Amino acid sequence: MKTGRMVTMVFKSLAKNRLRSFLMMIGVVIGIAAITMIVSVGLGAQQRVLDRVKKFGFESLMVRAGGGREVGRPAGSQPTTSLTLEDINALKREIRAISDAAPMSVKGQMEVIYQDRSTTTGIFGVTPSWAAVWDWDAADGDFISDEDMDGLARVCVLGPTVRTDLFGTLNPIGEQIRIGNVPFEVIGISQNKGISPAGGDMDNRIFVPLSTMMRRVANVDYISAAKILLGTAADIDMTVASIRSLLRERHQLAPGVPDDFTITSPTEITLMAEKVSGTFNMFLALVAGISLLAGGVVVANIMLISINERRKEIGLRKAIGAKRKDIMRQFLYEATAVTLTGGVIGVILGMIGAKTLEYFTKIPASISWESIAIGVFLSSLVGILAGLQPANKAASLQPIEALRG
Repeated sequence: MKTGRMVTMVFKSLAKNRLRSFLMMIGVVIGIAAITMIVSVGLGAQQRVLDRVKKFGFESLMVRAGGGREVGRPAGSQPTTSLTLEDINALKREIRAISDAAPMSVKGQMEVIYQDRSTTTGIFGVTPSWAAVWDWDAADGDFISDEDMDGLARVCVLGPTVRTDLFGTLNPIGEQIRIGNVPFEVIGISQNKGISPAGGDMDNRIFVPLSTMMRRVANVDYISAAKILLGTAADIDMTVASIRSLLRERHQLAPGVPDDFTITSPTEITLMAEKVSGTFNMFLALVAGISLLAGGVVVANIMLISINERRKEIGLRKAIGAKRKDIMRQFLYEATAVTLTGGVIGVILGMIGAKTLEYFTKIPASISWESIAIGVFLSSLVGILAGLQPANKAASLQPIEALRG
C-alpha cells in the first residue's frame, strides 16, 4: 500500500477513536513538556552563567576574605579579618600579571536618611580604581577620587535605586544624607546596572571612599574582597597560584593549614555552575524519562486492546490481499502518529511552561531548536518502540481466525 494512502487511513482511524487516541497521547505530552522545559531552562542557565562570566571578565579574579569555596557568596556576607588593604597592594607590587585591583569593604543593610525619608541599603567602601576594574563609573556627577581617599572625605555616590528612594525625581548632587550617624555629601549617581545574576538589585547600594568606610563607618582595619584585573587571561591558573602563595606567606599559614581567603576565577564559576545545573537537570530528566516510559507503556497497552477490538478489520484486510508488512506499518504509523502529535503538543506546552516559569521565578529559559528537536525525536522513538509489539501481534493474526472474532 502506498505511504500516502496509509497515512490517510491512520489519521482517519485515530480521529474515529478520539478518546482512545487522547489517552494514548497524554503520557507523552506530559513527558515531552517536562523535557522541553528542562532543556530550555538548562540552556537558559548556561547562557546566564556565560553572561555572568563575560560581565565579570575572563581576565579577572576575585579574592575574598575567609576560606572555603563558596562561589557566588556575596562579599561581606560573612565578615572576617583575614584580608587587608596591604595584602592587595602587595599583590599589585609583586605579581606582574596583575594590571589593577579594586579592593572593597562592604557593610550590608544600613539605614540611610535624607530629611524625613529613609531606606536600607548596602554601603560599599571603594577606591577610584573601582570604576575601571568593574566598568562601573558615575553616570551623573563625580565618582570617588584619590583626593577623597587621602582626605577621608565624607562623600558618596548613590545607586539609582537609592536615589529614587530618597530623592524621587529631585537632583541629589550636593545634598547631605546620613549613613548611620555620619553625614555624607552626594557627589554623583552611579551607572544603572540592574539585577545581578544572583537576583539582587545592583543599583541599591551607595559607594563611599574606602578609607572613609574603614575609619568612619565600619571602624575596621580589614577589607571584604578585591577584584583583580589581569593583563591577559592566558596564564590565569599560574596567576592564581602566585596570588595564593603570596597571601599564604603574608598570612603566615603553615603547610597543611587551610587558606583563610578565597580566590574565585571565571573557570571556577563556570565549572561550579555547570556541576550544579547538570545535577539538577539529570534529576529532572529522570523524572521526565519515567513519564515518557509510562506514556509508552500506556500506548502499547491501549493499542493491544485496540487490536482485539479490530480483529475483524484486520482479518478482512488480510483476506483481500493486505500483506504482513502493511498491517505492521499501519499500527506502527498509528502509534508514531499519536506520540508524535503528543510530542508536538508537549513541546508547545513545555515552551509555554518554561517562559511562564521564567516570568514568575526569574529562572532563565532559552527556547531553541535543540529543545524542539529533542522533543520530536523522543516522541517518535517512544511511538516506534511502543508500537512494535502491538503491530507484530496484529500482523501475526490469521485471516480466518480474525474474521471469526
